[in-house]
Amino acid sequence: MPVFESRLPVGDYWLGSGIIVERKTLDDFALSIIDGRLFRQIQRMKQRAETAVLVLEGNPAQPLSVDLHPHAFKGGILSVALDWETSVIFSESVEDTALLLWLMQEKHGPLKKSVSIRPGRRPKKLSARQLYVLQGLPSVGPTVAGRLLDHFSTIERVINASADQLIEVAGVGNKTADKIREVVSEPAVSENRT
Repeated sequence: MPVFESRLPVGDYWLGSGIIVERKTLDDFALSIIDGRLFRQIQRMKQRAETAVLVLEGNPAQPLSVDLHPHAFKGGILSVALDWETSVIFSESVEDTALLLWLMQEKHGPLKKSVSIRPGRRPKKLSARQLYVLQGLPSVGPTVAGRLLDHFSTIERVINASADQLIEVAGVGNKTADKIREVVSEPAVSENRT
């Protein structure tokens, strides 16, 4: 498959087969936990691709140069893998990462013609499906989705809630409430899709 270099809106590599890969050194991963950007990055990747992969590059046995407790580091990995259902792969070096990218592309197959807006596993239990739907709202991850459902009881009530009612939920600020209201109240715009 040909390789193109361009700036991506999310992730570091788009493999052209529905896979977005975010590559981080172990220190960068630790910093992204500290500054809060890690889960925003993962959320945006999950919204844009069928498969989101986080490649952590470096030797996990070596100490970090970033001041982060080892439990927080491991907790970040577990959260990415379990809460966000994103694959976490360790790589020894830049060369090893390049090999992993090539192998992922080879294993995953040829370019797909379309990418689902809500890719990934579709839950079967009603409560899990409700949380899945709510996580499709802007800036709503698993935790906030659960709080919204607990607070409003139904998706319909979340959709019909005012911005003032939405910000009563922990983790929903003014910006998030405004984004949610915009998504649920603005009419859809028809786009030409190929």
